Amino acid sequence: MTSSIPPSQNGFYPDGGLNVASYDLRAELDRKLFDDPLPFYRDWAIRAGGPVLELGCGTGRIAGEIARHGIDVEGLDLSGAMLAQARRHYPDLTWHQADMCDFDLGCRFALVIIPFRGLQEVTTAAGQRAALSRAFAHLKPGGRLVFDLIDPDLRYCLPEGDAEIVQLPLFPMPAGVGEPDSRLRITAMERSNTPLTQQFCEHWRFEELSPEGKILRREDNWHHMRWVHRAEMALMLEICGFVSISEYSGFNQEAPCYAANQVWVATRPA
Repeated sequence: MTSSIPPSQNGFYPDGGLNVASYDLRAELDRKLFDDPLPFYRDWAIRAGGPVLELGCGTGRIAGEIARHGIDVEGLDLSGAMLAQARRHYPDLTWHQADMCDFDLGCRFALVIIPFRGLQEVTTAAGQRAALSRAFAHLKPGGRLVFDLIDPDLRYCLPEGDAEIVQLPLFPMPAGVGEPDSRLRITAMERSNTPLTQQFCEHWRFEELSPEGKILRREDNWHHMRWVHRAEMALMLEICGFVSISEYSGFNQEAPCYAANQVWVATRPA
């Protein structure tokens, strides 16, 4: 019998869920199919020299790469399940479980980063501005904030949403999860939009399949995010006190381009 977790009992990163267990597998696929953000953030960390704070650090993949180059780095995330992965993979690093909109670590950093569109996980404009303010407060004078977002393609932000279903390639089940020889099927289901608040919700389905293709376990997760227009983000950064604000459309500092990535670099005044 297929087991299923009701959405009312399930956040997007539930403890013990297939989503969290497979996060690094999906991130590696993204790196192969799209722009790879890891070298970009690593190089900024090397340039800053540390210490570095990563907000929305998830399983710690970027912080771990930064640490591998001898740079002091700490990570902060709201999800205890994701941080459990980070602590298991990188036990020597410092991890904080906190809300990026409301935290105080009592220290300052040369660089604060928010990779993988982490700021869009904050689903209100007030919350996003609060997160930027917290980042500003944790920067040393002259320190930089570096982060990326999705630049919204307005064709896909209409009230009717997007009913398209996309199935990712089958993944091997992560070590220690599921039955022997089972596989993981991940499907991006429908997307709903609320243009008034610039919020969208993506329905994701995670299924453990037996070698014969039988569904052994199913999880449905809903990913709530908020899109941000370039002019809006530039204004938020200015209001929060940042200067020398630069924007790009990719991790090689490409010129701003509609419906591409938003990559931002902003400085706390010296």
